[in-house]
Amino acid sequence: MRRHKPRRTRGSTLVTTLIMGGLATITGVAYLDIATQDMRTAAARMDEVTAQNLADGGLQAITQDLWRQFKIAQRFDAIHSALNGASPTSPRWIRNGAFAGVGNYTASVIGYEQPDSYTRRITVRSVGWIDRNENGQLDANEPRQVIDQTFNLQLTRSSVFDYAYFVNNYGWMYGFSNEQLVMNGDSRSNGDFEFRYGSGGPPVINGSIYASPNEKLSPRAAGRIILPGGNQAPRQWDSTTYATRQLTDPFMRQVYNSAIHGSPGSSNFNYWRDYLYNPQGQMINNSPFGAVLADVNGTRRFDSHTLDNRPTSELILPDLNDLNYYINLSRTWRNPKATFSDGLPNPNYNQPARIEVWNPQQNRYVRVDTNGVINGSVALIGYRDKPIRIHGPITVTQDVVIRGYVEGQGTLYAGRNVHIVGDIIYKNPPDFRGSVLDTVLSLNERRDALGLAARGSVMMGNTKRFRDPYPLYYMKPPFTRGRYDENGNWIPPFDATQVDSTGRQRYQSAFGDAGQNDIERLSLQIDIDQNGVISDDERGISRIDAVMFTNFVGGGNLATDGRGLTVNGAIIAKDEAMVLYSLPLRFNYDWRIRERSLDDQPLINIELPRVASVVRLAWQKTR
Repeated sequence: MRRHKPRRTRGSTLVTTLIMGGLATITGVAYLDIATQDMRTAAARMDEVTAQNLADGGLQAITQDLWRQFKIAQRFDAIHSALNGASPTSPRWIRNGAFAGVGNYTASVIGYEQPDSYTRRITVRSVGWIDRNENGQLDANEPRQVIDQTFNLQLTRSSVFDYAYFVNNYGWMYGFSNEQLVMNGDSRSNGDFEFRYGSGGPPVINGSIYASPNEKLSPRAAGRIILPGGNQAPRQWDSTTYATRQLTDPFMRQVYNSAIHGSPGSSNFNYWRDYLYNPQGQMINNSPFGAVLADVNGTRRFDSHTLDNRPTSELILPDLNDLNYYINLSRTWRNPKATFSDGLPNPNYNQPARIEVWNPQQNRYVRVDTNGVINGSVALIGYRDKPIRIHGPITVTQDVVIRGYVEGQGTLYAGRNVHIVGDIIYKNPPDFRGSVLDTVLSLNERRDALGLAARGSVMMGNTKRFRDPYPLYYMKPPFTRGRYDENGNWIPPFDATQVDSTGRQRYQSAFGDAGQNDIERLSLQIDIDQNGVISDDERGISRIDAVMFTNFVGGGNLATDGRGLTVNGAIIAKDEAMVLYSLPLRFNYDWRIRERSLDDQPLINIELPRVASVVRLAWQKTR
């Protein structure tokens, strides 16, 4: 019996070995199966991620293509023609693309809506797939991902109108000292912004100063605020001085006072925030509040303390080249405001655009537009007791020549130039004083507001007296700058001495020198001065109540009557060429045109030029 025991042990060991081997085999097979499944899962996941990235690439490509076309045109005409009727079964704007060695995409517009006259809602679908057989087509067995995205293309009020002084090509303020220049508002350039002080030291800037890099300009702008005297910033009024001055100047925006306007971040503060001046710049909710210096080097206080290291960026400037758009706007416009902010009804609700002037020969007001449009040129003269009456956007196909008193709310669009030949004064000016914002808003919502927008230039003063250097040197190269458009096409610098299609130099009035002299003689009847009619030698421009916008140059000979110049509003231009013959120069920004947010209208909407913008609404994978 004992001799058989070793044999049983060997048999048991053999069985155990077979069992263990079997288990190892099963385990190995299971492991290989699990590993293979993991590899399949990983491969599938990799295919999914790759296809999604391809789809996202197509999404970005088609969205960028649509945005670029819209940004250049700043109109919906081409977009509407190409996309109207788009649906999943009838796609539009189809774009195909491939990433070598990775895969392909097909993107198209599958939805197109018109929520309002300033918005187009677009839905795009992009399919990304791995083209395994490299036939350029999506086959049934090829991994794919589908992404839909909805966004709005909008014509919105441009943020360039948030500034009292905005210049696209080169910001400059030369020769001012102390209170020879008082800027009550923010200033900005889409390039460098240079200050050169007079012998008395820095001028007063009660607001922020911005510059931004601009590669489209030639030469390229680095985007720097250039200060003299070892980076010496302009002066500011402290809060007490500013508040004291504002008591006697109703055009000045208020200075921040926590007792009235609330502590930073509070609801009351947020209500007032965009309408206030604060000499101490600070960052609140990741954006500056108060006076700051901001350029390619970031944002800092006037004492050079750094607040934010992020560089500034270029703002899009509206383009008035398509005059037909504004003709149609004037013809079809109806006042959209049914009630004022205090709930009272607007008597002009749903009324069309119109403009009237007093005719002394007929001893009555006459309407000078036809359905909001004036063909040719027009001279508008407003008397103290018989002001120009404007309501809504008015388009003039050539020149607007204007001076005197104005009543109402609206914008004059000129197909060529706006010529300001004397003071422009609101009959019912705004008053920004008061401790209750709702009261301030309800009062100023009804006060006069004028926009002057030129497809050509805004020329100030009698152009018969324009000379080189003043102001013509500043209206032509090398002072004006050339630039490249969004397509990389070269746009030469503005030259005021060039002759245009009217047969006149670009700075001259379409009325000619003789016609402009006749307008001056007529305008002598305007009682602008408290002491009576100003004499021939004293005629000049000392006050402009308006928001001025120009496709080219804003400038001329100003304050030639020895009274300095006050601008209650803003000037926005590609090139600025304002030459002052007397001081001081004073700006008061009219914050009623400022948009507090994308979904909040300004207090007064005078149909200022709009600019292209895009807002993404939704993004989803559909399979």
